[in-house]
Amino acid sequence: MRRLRNDLPYTFRPPRPRAWFRPIGLMANRYYLQKKFAVTKLDDSGFDRVRELSRAGHAVLLAPNHADHSDPHVMTELVARHGMKSHFMAAREVFEISKLGSFALESMGVFSVDRDGPDLSAIKTAITLLESSSDPLVIYPEGEIYHHHERLDPLHEGVASILLKAAARLKDGKEAYLVPVGIRFLHDPLVEETFRDRLSRLEDRIGWTPRPALPIDERIVRLGTGLLGLKEMEHTGEAGRGQIQDRLATLCDALLTIAEARHGRDPKSATAPERVRAQRYRIRKRLLDAEKPPTFVERDELLDDLDRVFTALQAHSYIGDYFLAEQTLDRRAETIMKLEEDLLGFPNYPSPRTARVTAGEPIPVSSMLAAGELPAKGGAGQLTGLLEERLSALLG
Repeated sequence: MRRLRNDLPYTFRPPRPRAWFRPIGLMANRYYLQKKFAVTKLDDSGFDRVRELSRAGHAVLLAPNHADHSDPHVMTELVARHGMKSHFMAAREVFEISKLGSFALESMGVFSVDRDGPDLSAIKTAITLLESSSDPLVIYPEGEIYHHHERLDPLHEGVASILLKAAARLKDGKEAYLVPVGIRFLHDPLVEETFRDRLSRLEDRIGWTPRPALPIDERIVRLGTGLLGLKEMEHTGEAGRGQIQDRLATLCDALLTIAEARHGRDPKSATAPERVRAQRYRIRKRLLDAEKPPTFVERDELLDDLDRVFTALQAHSYIGDYFLAEQTLDRRAETIMKLEEDLLGFPNYPSPRTARVTAGEPIPVSSMLAAGELPAKGGAGQLTGLLEERLSALLG
């Protein structure tokens, strides 16, 4: 999970598909998949039904799980493989890396969203695209990248809310469909040969003497527990005790409680990701207050609070029993990648991977609304629950 200390004003970036750029964008996308993310094979199933719905002129929203940085590249390639174009909602931060990158994203039909606040421009754009186009719209309902492909994090209701609003505006027989998409990554067995050296680098990064003679699983647990202890010492002054999952939850709640004591708690925010988004919104709103700019001292305190809520989200993103429950090759690889991102800034992809992508049975939202199975108002929670159930089944 990348650290975001974003205190820049937000500018919405709309989609600006350019036909001449599309072949260039698809070639670049394939290059990134293979060279940067080591995805050398792409297996898919279920997308014939998506293509049928798209060609029939219906509104199709694809909702994949989001566990890897290559997910958007995987989805772009798959949609193109089946003869379709796509639109994506993407975090504002990816547009702010470079002007050239922003131009390329917009040219491929990607538009920005500020995940920490009510981004009305992004919501209106998504609804308009569903209403006016039959090209699939891709939105990741988890919102963040967590690096655990076999577990789904709680979904945000924004995806369901957008599709329900779009469905109410569709005419002339056009119907709305929500398609759960499960993405899994399978690692080549050769990746196991990289574990010892990569763990040594991580141990050295925090000042430990590398222990290559220890069993891999023991080193992973040892390193993860050590990092947790360091974070606990940094923010609370003492290392916790007990089960890893309990310590992670305690640290997450403690950090959010500190920030909420300063900036107020949103009573509607129940889960840790919701509390994090609420705090980031309030902190950044104060940082960007043009009428009463924060003092230098207050600004430093606000930036420290951003770091606290980031660490809270980091703690939440580690599922304590995910690796401990089943030490498979893929879970080892995922956990090491996650540790690399948190310690080194970005994960390594040292060996080939296969992306296995399954489009589940489309959820007929328009038909469900017409039959009274979904309420026109207040149905986002119910639809999100159904999506979460279908996605979890796809991940198996």
